[in-house]
Amino acid sequence: MYHQDLYNTAIEAIRNGDLAFRLPEDKAVFPGEKAAIATINSMLEIMQEQRQNIEMASWEKLTRILTHEIMNSLAPIVSLSDTFMENESVLHSDMYEGIKTIHDTSEGLISFVDSYRKYSSLQKPKPETIDMASWLNVVTGIITSNHDVSVETRINPETLQISFDPNLLRQVLINIMKNAIEAQATQIQINAYQYADSPARIRISNNGSTISDDERQEIFVPFFTTKKSGNGIGLSLCRQIMTISGGSIELLPSNTNGWSTSFQLEFASSRIATL
Repeated sequence: MYHQDLYNTAIEAIRNGDLAFRLPEDKAVFPGEKAAIATINSMLEIMQEQRQNIEMASWEKLTRILTHEIMNSLAPIVSLSDTFMENESVLHSDMYEGIKTIHDTSEGLISFVDSYRKYSSLQKPKPETIDMASWLNVVTGIITSNHDVSVETRINPETLQISFDPNLLRQVLINIMKNAIEAQATQIQINAYQYADSPARIRISNNGSTISDDERQEIFVPFFTTKKSGNGIGLSLCRQIMTISGGSIELLPSNTNGWSTSFQLEFASSRIATL
């Protein structure tokens, strides 16, 4: 009955779209049950990956269409308002401020849309062999030199190397750490590790505000943000970078290892360097 309840819980999680759910592989179960649990967990991982790929493809297509149409509509408005603002009869009239507002708003929207155009045309990854110890030292230095936050790094083994585009990976880690700082985090821990033949992973944890259950379902969706000045591109960009590079990113359950928020990156290619 206990394990039937677990299966029912898994089905309910799938119906609710929570494909990050995993059944515990209890050592006390019969071999057949353990194999069934492992199979269900593997299926959930595949479904999660497929959903992420479909979401990303849909958002990329929508972004291309929207940016094209919006840019085409805004460009003439900026041009016409420029022309009117240069007209002497408008320059010293009550209409000037209204036209200037239209002009400035349109230019702001063009800049806003252009940022999403850049998002949808991300550069092709150029992977290199990254020595995690020295590379993380540089990246964390960028954050600590500009923000009042403590960053601890742990690398196991110390000679861990990852094949990835260093510029894109830097962008991922900085985006995640900046989000942590904006969530009032004072401590960040970066744990890069690899065990046996499993993939290399980087876990970025912080003690800032916990992400609510509702927000957890949306944080990787482009344009979604809870910040007044946010554009909702940071974490969706992180997911896009990891996906096109053959890796993945996920938000771990709250309070994992005692931390409020933890993101985990998984890499397709890594190795332990020999000294």
